[in-house]
Amino acid sequence: MHRFSKLIIGLAALFMLVSASGVVFAADEIHWTILGQDSIGFDWRGADGSVGEQTIQWGTSPGTYTFSALGAVPNPWPDSSAGPFWEAALTGLSPDTTYYYTIGNSTESTFRTPPAPGTSDFWFSQQADVGAGVSGQYPLAADVQDDIAADNASVPGDDRPRFLLLSGDISYADDKGITAVDNHFNMVMRWSRWAAYMVAWGNHDNGGTDGRDEYEGRFIFPNPQDSPNAPADGGPGEEWYWFDYGNVRFISYPEPYSGAWADWNTRAGPIMAAAQSDPNITFIVTWGHRPPYSSGLDHGSDTTIQGILNGFKAQYSKYVLNISGHSHHYERSIPAQTSGVLYVTGGGGGGTLGGLQASPP
Repeated sequence: MHRFSKLIIGLAALFMLVSASGVVFAADEIHWTILGQDSIGFDWRGADGSVGEQTIQWGTSPGTYTFSALGAVPNPWPDSSAGPFWEAALTGLSPDTTYYYTIGNSTESTFRTPPAPGTSDFWFSQQADVGAGVSGQYPLAADVQDDIAADNASVPGDDRPRFLLLSGDISYADDKGITAVDNHFNMVMRWSRWAAYMVAWGNHDNGGTDGRDEYEGRFIFPNPQDSPNAPADGGPGEEWYWFDYGNVRFISYPEPYSGAWADWNTRAGPIMAAAQSDPNITFIVTWGHRPPYSSGLDHGSDTTIQGILNGFKAQYSKYVLNISGHSHHYERSIPAQTSGVLYVTGGGGGGTLGGLQASPP
């Protein structure tokens, strides 16, 4: 965790879903993304196909929902379970405002829009190489989610994150079976109902039993960008993206498909240049799956992305931090030895930990 210094659609009736045994079912797999200063993107799975479970309601006071929207069918459509899956972009929101919301028969939770440009003093969290938190699907991942959701008593104030960056390898369903996808998105509801979930793809988020449609169909990204030779089963233009939060510009980087990093190098440069000249931006941060520097025995340094990022630092002084995963351990670089950028590897989200080389890179 790092601290930086610094539709409206007519209200639909909701229906309680009760089984013959009296058990009430509710929407699950609820999570959301930051789309802009005044917009948020929600994704969820309905308990059934009713209009009630397709509806999200929100307002600025507990229990009072001034607005509502119907979720749309996502493209691509996830098929890890029967669904139904829905997503909705909430627009016209007030900046730096806490909203209360419900989806279908789910309990009330909150989301908070980004602060004003240039604002500092906020927390975010990061994890990578996660899993689903159940037996046979990296059960220790559940403990990590509890840690993310907790307000650490030894840290003054509320240190719960406003959002989480995931540096790739979401559920490992390609290894652990397709049920890991739904299990993962229910596991992260420990925090994903009130903190935004901002992901970058990893090598385990493609093909196999969990094609990219399982993930791209579950997120709405801000400023989405495509990459050459991306997986055909994903949606168009969602290989990487960028967003601003307070005084920081965050830019993800894609997986190294043929030509993808060269393309990213060309197109991310102007985004960094704009941040460099923006007085509201103090820091530029990148995040992705492959580690530029790593002491891991499982995955070592990737000199290609290392060279690209160090080249950006030579041009843009506001570029200060890169966060990655892939190698299953935690370490951070000495910026004086890594061209002035702090490189953090945070691959301890729940997957089996990897060993370290005898000598650092």
